[in-house]
Amino acid sequence: MSVRLAATPPRPACPRCRFGPADCRSPTSRKTACRPKAQIEQALAGDASFDPSKAERLFTLYGADFFSSLTMPPLFARIAARAPGIALRLLDSATGEVERLLRDNAIDAALERRMAMPDWVSSRPVLLSSFVAVAARDHAEIGRAGVKPGDMLPLALFCRLPHALRSVDGTMSGMVDDALAEIGASRRVMLALPHFHSVAVAVARSDLIAALPRQMAAAIADHLDLALHPLPVDVPAQELRLYWHRRHDRHPAHCWLREQIVDIVGTISEQPA
Repeated sequence: MSVRLAATPPRPACPRCRFGPADCRSPTSRKTACRPKAQIEQALAGDASFDPSKAERLFTLYGADFFSSLTMPPLFARIAARAPGIALRLLDSATGEVERLLRDNAIDAALERRMAMPDWVSSRPVLLSSFVAVAARDHAEIGRAGVKPGDMLPLALFCRLPHALRSVDGTMSGMVDDALAEIGASRRVMLALPHFHSVAVAVARSDLIAALPRQMAAAIADHLDLALHPLPVDVPAQELRLYWHRRHDRHPAHCWLREQIVDIVGTISEQPA
């Protein structure tokens, strides 16, 4: 007579260290499921003798095309000069949630807006960015209204014109709409795209207008023949932060990389964030 053994159910992730069962030593007891804290910290601390000039590794970052256009080229130039063996890649911010990607070790750091995060995510402010309206320099209706580049768009005209919006999830509203609602106004969002640059291109080739981060708008205005206009509504400047898993708080290579990112991104901040 044969006896069938019931399959052992999978063990849950350790509730104390947040590591999965494969990373915990004990197969049975929650009390012994964690590796000793000192062992974990030692394993994650990396090599204290980290030398950028001799390092060979890949760092994966996460952010919008704002960062791929404005900060990744100078960041790579600095890294290439100081650490020629280190490669960089940037995942687009439409690829998934920051928290999940950090938890799964799919990215080393993320550049994103200020957001609520669990206590195992560390962060620091790196950039402050306000918004500006952009329109084609030869926009017919704006021209007929007598508004010149650099002039504020009248609120009624701003609300009447069709808008484009950068949206990674297809949402057809944003910070500008919230600000307009506070004064009892609204706008017509007619196009949502996942990248700031594609929004700018669409604006340059149509009668659309859009609100873009000031640094991005200034960098591409001449190339796309765009006019910049102050917004007729008070939209708070956005604080952007650098996020990373706290397992890397004291990792020498990660600390070094974060300092390079902070230095480069800080050069385009409107003021210290």
